[in-house]
Amino acid sequence: MTTKATTLVGSLPAAHRERLMHVAREVNIPQGTRLFEEGHRADRFWVVRTGCVTLDIHVPGRRSPVIETLGAGQLVGWSWLFAPFVWHLGAEAMTPVRAWEFDAVAARLLCQDDPVLGAAVALWVGQVVSLRLHTTRTRLLDLYGPYGSGPAP
Repeated sequence: MTTKATTLVGSLPAAHRERLMHVAREVNIPQGTRLFEEGHRADRFWVVRTGCVTLDIHVPGRRSPVIETLGAGQLVGWSWLFAPFVWHLGAEAMTPVRAWEFDAVAARLLCQDDPVLGAAVALWVGQVVSLRLHTTRTRLLDLYGPYGSGPAP
């Protein structure tokens, strides 16, 4: 589920987006490329321009299930913002992807130097984390719970 509040354009005012874009570069990611692995160092993040990225989670003794599929405007990776800066999920390009790739250290320094920008980025990423936790819980219950996720509360 995507909400406007979880996309870069919907979350940050134009002036903040412009500042953040100074630490971004355009990248093309071939289909099948692993962007990151759960447990590895989170030193960058992406905002998808075109294409799809899947998020997956390690389940011991099983194949890693896909938790969510991300598309245009969506943030790929939030672990870069919170110490110890280690990925909590894995990600793979499901299709060829065009994205903006951001250097995590540079983005954190921008946020540190401009507390208003930092608060806006933290709120954006926090909204993404909240949505991802809900999506992950629902997906795991659907896959492994005795009765799936059941009706929505």
